Amino acid sequence: MKIKSYYLVIALFLFNKINAQTIPTVIINATIHVGNGQVIENGTVVFSQGKIEYVGTENKTLYKTATIIDAKGKHVYPGIICLNNYVGLSEIEAVRATHDFSENGYMNPNVRSQIAYNTDSKILPTLKVNGILFVQSVPQGGMISGTSSIMKTEGWNWEDATVKQDDAIHLNWPDYTRANDKQKEQIAERINELRAFFDDALQYQSNSPAVTNVRLEAMRGLFNQTKKLFIHVNTAKGIINSINFFKKNFPTIQLVLAEAIEANLCVDFIKENNIPVVLSNIHSLPSNANKDVDQPFKTAAQLQKAGILFAISHKESWQTRNLMFNAGTTVAYGLTKEEALQAITLNAAKIAGIDANYGSIEKGKNASIIISKGDVLDMRTNVLTEAFINGEAVNLNNEQNALNSKYLKKYGLKE
Repeated sequence: MKIKSYYLVIALFLFNKINAQTIPTVIINATIHVGNGQVIENGTVVFSQGKIEYVGTENKTLYKTATIIDAKGKHVYPGIICLNNYVGLSEIEAVRATHDFSENGYMNPNVRSQIAYNTDSKILPTLKVNGILFVQSVPQGGMISGTSSIMKTEGWNWEDATVKQDDAIHLNWPDYTRANDKQKEQIAERINELRAFFDDALQYQSNSPAVTNVRLEAMRGLFNQTKKLFIHVNTAKGIINSINFFKKNFPTIQLVLAEAIEANLCVDFIKENNIPVVLSNIHSLPSNANKDVDQPFKTAAQLQKAGILFAISHKESWQTRNLMFNAGTTVAYGLTKEEALQAITLNAAKIAGIDANYGSIEKGKNASIIISKGDVLDMRTNVLTEAFINGEAVNLNNEQNALNSKYLKKYGLKE
């Protein structure tokens, strides 16, 4: 009897979940920020079975069985995407035992963040409440850190949370811009080792080896272009050297520059080679004291002006929740609000290769949407009321909100 009751509960849960998805949800009277630069005033969004069916200004309240959300005075945005961070792989920065983002060794392309992603992390709810629905969880350390995956910030387990598995391999480029002679020799050796490793990987994927080499097998996606190579590099010289290295030796590999603090110094070169850029930690100081103190704020606008595809990210774990406010800072330094939004939605989706379903509010795409009382780029007004991932409502509660409510009530500031 207990077994029958168990299966009955599961069946009812699945029935209610499927039934909820088949009933259309209609958001009306909203300011819709599509994510591609377009803004629709007093607009309507309709989605059902996880897909967006309509975006526009027509009145769609005539659905007989629709769930109506009146978003008058509110703003509707695509779910925010944060690339290049280690969310889900680290819980408490100061406690080493909670870190699961690195392995020993220099060449670890076989290390996969997907299977280490912790959906029970206490950090994930702090991201969701600000509108971050997707992250690219990235291994750290070594020369080749490992393979990242695009993950939802809500899910029962890592399989449930996966949006795109093994999307990219991450390389920490050994840059010798500020190295002494001895360090330059060591770095030159590392680059030779890197070339030899990529040569081995290329030869491995062109043959049919009798014994599987897990490290070389993980590299296969770079050569058949199912994975991209994120090059983590900061200096202008390192950016130029790394791009030249791969264009000369392995030209078919799809490259992305990550972090790229001095990308503003080689904008033309990056544009010439058509390399996307993922800027990290906008709220930081410049790479050296000779540069403008506000240079990190200006770089995004310089890339935009040059026509370079770029995204804005936040590399750390718990501070990732401030991503949209980092993007908001760039509005004061040359970007429009819609360009800044695009840098954390559609641009990020394009770089991650998930733009067919995510990154903008368009017909046919997955209904991954957030609704805010105000401007999502402004920490003073971004207060989410609803969020959806693939059409399913997202739980926006977290421990910080619970504590806030507890003490407001305790001191008579809230009923």
